[in-house]
Amino acid sequence: MAYYFIYPEKDATIYSHPDRVGLNTGRDEILELLEEKSATMEVYYPSRFLIKFKNTEIKDVLENKLSGISTWQSNLEIFSTEHKSLHTDHIIKAHAVSQSWDEGTGRFRNNPSSSNGVTWQMRTDTGSAAPAIWATSSFATSATAKVTITDYTELNSTDKVNLIATDGTNYNFINGDQSSVNGTWEATTSNDATATNLMNVINTSSGPAGTRFSATVDGAVVTITQNTVGVGGNTTVTLTDSGTAGMSLTNSFTGGITTNSTGSSHNFTNISGGGTWWTGTNYETENSFFNEDNLDLNFNVTQIVKYFSASYYQGATYPTGIENEGFIIKKPKVTEDNPSASFGELQYFSVDTHTIYPPKLTFKWDDSVYSHSGTTLSSGDIFLSLYNNKAEFQRKSKQRFRLTTRKRYPDRTFVTSSNYLDTQYLPETSYYSIRDAETDEVIIPFDTSYTKLSADSEGMYFDLFMEGLQPERYYKLMFRSDNNDGIQIFDENYYFKVIR
Repeated sequence: MAYYFIYPEKDATIYSHPDRVGLNTGRDEILELLEEKSATMEVYYPSRFLIKFKNTEIKDVLENKLSGISTWQSNLEIFSTEHKSLHTDHIIKAHAVSQSWDEGTGRFRNNPSSSNGVTWQMRTDTGSAAPAIWATSSFATSATAKVTITDYTELNSTDKVNLIATDGTNYNFINGDQSSVNGTWEATTSNDATATNLMNVINTSSGPAGTRFSATVDGAVVTITQNTVGVGGNTTVTLTDSGTAGMSLTNSFTGGITTNSTGSSHNFTNISGGGTWWTGTNYETENSFFNEDNLDLNFNVTQIVKYFSASYYQGATYPTGIENEGFIIKKPKVTEDNPSASFGELQYFSVDTHTIYPPKLTFKWDDSVYSHSGTTLSSGDIFLSLYNNKAEFQRKSKQRFRLTTRKRYPDRTFVTSSNYLDTQYLPETSYYSIRDAETDEVIIPFDTSYTKLSADSEGMYFDLFMEGLQPERYYKLMFRSDNNDGIQIFDENYYFKVIR
């Protein structure tokens, strides 16, 4: 235990080919990585695609499924459909997208074509009052903090705002006679006026902080920004406020990022666009494989998802970082920028597919418990049965499956009760797996880290979230035990259905 799946709220392919830079494909059943040849030039133009999952669903997993779980993994899984003219090996990268975008309702084959959503050139609906283009140059953000003056009459001469710069240097801004040089600010007249005084002191380059910070004011709220780009949380704000509180801290330098977003300038086209994304090890990952490999994509995006959590949390539980704008999937720049060679065509199922293969964000963790005082069956011919399978389960439910295990042929002994009544157990190295009953597709594999069977005084068991499984389909349960005889697979034709 356990696997949990969520599915995209939107996805789309964007094309750099001059005939398709304004094409929206938000309702296509297919996502594509390909290079198209120009009709007039010996140049190949690549495509990319974007996928985003809902903030609310990610937050639900973090808060309700992973509560109290310190170690977990998240994978972005994208399933292949058709591929043509491929090279012998491939590298495909996934980056965190750095700007918002609209899915749109277009399709590749629409005639006339649709541009009412994300395209190579645009990230929002071109039919809106203010359509937005993708950024055309690199950019970065700095972490911010907010100080609110709640009651200026309660501020005393010893009260101060302490800022720590990205190099670790402390800067104090003390309540007193207004002085930019001394870094003092005056609590006077009103909360709004006091906030303005604080802002002015922070913004004065001749003051103690120099150009380390900048500040703006909105009423009684002072927003302080690091002038050095930095990941949120690597510096702090501390308030010294004696007596009844006269000011409060909303956050302590959150939302910043240390790496730049790029993606608009490439050798293969003079048409700007193509998305923007965060770079650096915390915000990107990759798959590499050969043609003979399974061409499904499976990215470990654990760190990226943790940085998405800046949208949901402030504090130390998860690192603060970037807004969740989804993922962009693309070939490396060095591959895309080769105008004389094609890397082929790779096609994947989108969220609009009418199959069982939409992209998904998988969360995996181990909350198994193995504790019993019974007999462990470590070898021999073992019989396994599932004794509380209801056959049908609501999609929103969580089900505990219990197993009965025993020797298929108990040893002959003289006892006063049946040997079949004894509670017996598989070894701790035992696992479950889920397959689609019709296609035999592995939905949840035998995962030695995340699908361990649990054990208690009643026997073996595991818990399964039905919500992540496709509804109105049948699934098959299988079990595995790694024991003294090797690996034993139990396929006893146990099925269940997930219903809406």
